[in-house]
Amino acid sequence: MNEVAHPAPEALRAYEARTPLRHFTDAAGHAWHYRDNGHAGTALPLVLLPGALGTGSAAWQVAEAFEAERRVIAVTYPGGVAPEALADGLHALLASLGIGAIALWGSSYGAWWAQVFATRHADQVAALWLGNTLVDGADVAASPLFDAAWLDTATGDDVVARWHGALSARPDDPLRAVQLHMLHHGLTAEAFRGRLRQVANAVAPQAATAIAHTVVCDCEDDPTITPPVRERVRARYPDARRLTLASGGHYPHIVTPEPLIAAMRSWLA
Repeated sequence: MNEVAHPAPEALRAYEARTPLRHFTDAAGHAWHYRDNGHAGTALPLVLLPGALGTGSAAWQVAEAFEAERRVIAVTYPGGVAPEALADGLHALLASLGIGAIALWGSSYGAWWAQVFATRHADQVAALWLGNTLVDGADVAASPLFDAAWLDTATGDDVVARWHGALSARPDDPLRAVQLHMLHHGLTAEAFRGRLRQVANAVAPQAATAIAHTVVCDCEDDPTITPPVRERVRARYPDARRLTLASGGHYPHIVTPEPLIAAMRSWLA
């Protein structure tokens, strides 16, 4: 596939052109990429961890909404890495940037391992957002896209081909355009496969109940995180603020960013 076949939306291209991609290698040799607006204000920095499909730029509309008021770091984390190593790698990345306490926003797989960061580095997380996430691999086992046995033997190219078929069968809308762009021009095929294997084999992390300002957010029309899964997640955080958006599917940061961002402003306040 080439860039012409699945171009990024113009707004996404503009964000990436304005916010250069930077690189970091952690002590374990894992490669990280991130976009940092470099804001020098005193507001709590916002760190964005989107889900398994694509790069940190998938949350570009959230990044743009807050870039004038606080430092925003959109993170592309390595694939196929255990959540503990991801947590420590992110900690090292933030240390390299001189960043202390943060507001940590996660979506789907990003929110799943964000909980591990928030338990291993609790003193660094002043606020935690868990969006459209799961508890463990059983929550997505019914989907052929997360078939653990198949992912164990498939190649990265096999995985991309299966996802391409599934995404191409969806209605032609802005979400599909972003998904296909991220699928073919985001991660390497093997990194994407590695992320999916982590999701399919996920074990329930310790709940980060020590973080006082926690929001558990989901969407009524999410086809991936079904109502029983949403209840499982909520039950792990009985004291958190619970927020259900009427629409947004599995990607409210792409599909319906306005109500999501409004809720995030309340959370950050």
